[in-house]
Amino acid sequence: MNFKTAAILTVLGSALTISSAHAAVTVRFDLGNVRMGYTDGYYDNDNHWHRWRHHSDLMRFRQAHGDMYHQWRHNDRRHRDER
Repeated sequence: MNFKTAAILTVLGSALTISSAHAAVTVRFDLGNVRMGYTDGYYDNDNHWHRWRHHSDLMRFRQAHGDMYHQWRHNDRRHRDER
């Protein structure tokens, strides 16, 4: 095996190792971290604003915690007193 072939195999092996390490990382949405939900996002328990990452997250939250969900945008002036 010559030097060029060995270098290519080393690079490919490193790339496979890195990609498999990244595949093991997952991020999950935690319904328990949502203080108040709106159509465009939610406030977490530390009062930080987040946009919904997936429409399915919004739907799960709305179904599980309808009493903490508002069917309008968080900055809608018509509902300022209802927050």
